[in-house]
Amino acid sequence: MGSPSPTAAGFRLILRRPAIVLAEIAWRWSFAVAVWFLGGAFLLQYAGSLSVNTVDRLLLGTRQPALILRALHRIFHGSALRFTTSGILLAIALTVAWIVLGSLGRAANVEAMMEELGITPSPNTHRGTISSFFALNFLRAATTLAAVVAGFGAILIASGVWASTHLSAGDATRFWLATLLLVWISWATLNWLLSTSTLFVATDGVGVGAFPAISATVGWYRDRPGSVLAVGTWFGLIHGGAFLTACSAAFTVLGMAQVLGTGPTLFLELLIVAIYCAIADFLYIGRLAAYLAIIRHGEEFGLPEPQSPPPIFPFTQSTAIDQSELILSDVPLPAT
Repeated sequence: MGSPSPTAAGFRLILRRPAIVLAEIAWRWSFAVAVWFLGGAFLLQYAGSLSVNTVDRLLLGTRQPALILRALHRIFHGSALRFTTSGILLAIALTVAWIVLGSLGRAANVEAMMEELGITPSPNTHRGTISSFFALNFLRAATTLAAVVAGFGAILIASGVWASTHLSAGDATRFWLATLLLVWISWATLNWLLSTSTLFVATDGVGVGAFPAISATVGWYRDRPGSVLAVGTWFGLIHGGAFLTACSAAFTVLGMAQVLGTGPTLFLELLIVAIYCAIADFLYIGRLAAYLAIIRHGEEFGLPEPQSPPPIFPFTQSTAIDQSELILSDVPLPAT
């Protein structure tokens, strides 16, 4: 009987152990709630620190674009440095919180999935696992920051090309979108590599360092590209179908806004987003479980080394021939 499909093994694991998915949702959603809360509090505090006098209120009430821009310039004058400094500090704090939560949550989930799949890691891989998760998530955060900077750089490059070559606005926009697509593909590839490397931190017997795990992931993909691409294709198609369904439901609810009202419409839109995010986390854990199934089929964890069968005709310790020993043809024939 052949081995089960890794995709089927991933779905079977998340259906048999939904607590793993719930744990993933718990740490992801708690972080998302913290981001929204702290971001909203930051904007409210910043808006409360701005001074608006009577002249500014009069200019804003004129409904004249030139006067409104002048009032906004007076209101925000001199606050850019304060806003930038506070935003950077908040971003650093949220990044550190994501690295800690992501590392602890992923370590717990990977250990639970390995236990469910019957994968026994090497005894040497238990030391330094959390620090390796920290290093990989730090690299993911650095990669995301580099992608954001590259996205803004793509705008500057497209603007410079448009100004120097006198391209049309449509051609400049297409050039910017192409550059942005390259940035996104590069970020998605690196993010996949780093997130998948967390599996080899606990399962690879070579070492638990971040860079050995990345090297093991590259070699694993090189050796089994068909299985990895098949898992990614199946889960990607299901994820894409869930995204299209969520978008269709969201636009349907938005089209019924006049009938439902503002409150119910906003509630339904948030409910659709929450359901889609839960399905995305569900599929993400399933994909990681499928990758672990591929690793389990490719390597025998915790099993003894195979012993070679004994030879049919065992040889003696010494293969030297005794010159004094008579061979069969040298034995004298008996007299007849």
